[in-house]
Amino acid sequence: MEKAIYGIAADFEAVHWNRKGENVEYFHVEPSTVQYAENVAFTLEHKPKQTITTTKKQENGQLIIVQKGSLLFFKFIPTTKDGQRIYRYVKQRKLRQCSYIIRKLASLRDIKTEGKLSLAMDPKETIVINHGVVYEICLTNSPRDKNTFCTINANHPLFKDIEWETNVELTATDCWDEEVKLAELDEQLEQLERDLERSQRKTKKLLKKRGILI
Repeated sequence: MEKAIYGIAADFEAVHWNRKGENVEYFHVEPSTVQYAENVAFTLEHKPKQTITTTKKQENGQLIIVQKGSLLFFKFIPTTKDGQRIYRYVKQRKLRQCSYIIRKLASLRDIKTEGKLSLAMDPKETIVINHGVVYEICLTNSPRDKNTFCTINANHPLFKDIEWETNVELTATDCWDEEVKLAELDEQLEQLERDLERSQRKTKKLLKKRGILI
């Protein structure tokens, strides 16, 4: 029996919300406009240092991406010890749900839906449809979309009609490389801050030792 992780990473039509000051923005993604980056990463908790594999560099296994309607499915086939370790986490239910990251290309007011719900909506509330590029799928126990999940059960009813062959076009810009570079820059800045704090503490101790007040 083939070892693999299966899951639903996104329901693009699921509605989420962000609070912006006193205003609330409800948003969802238009499934028909979803694009996919040239290199889609498969990670733990959206952290570049916990990258499991990518569609370009399949170091720990093969990532298969399937979009069917508004749902984003995936299958991960581990090929290394690290990949099999992730498989065991899912098997043991240490990892239970999924998430994704989309780089927004456009955010359009959903005037039609707002009109239908006008009596129920507060004036400070808006509804937005996002268009964008998916560049990361991740395993997480704290997803925004609670309908996501991951499993090792290939016979789960939701996978009944899925043909496990990537059916999306990976042609957009390589957002993942940019994400990794930004994460590396954040780490460097954090290290500089730690070094600066350490230097300041040493300076204070030295001045105090010499009886110099600051």
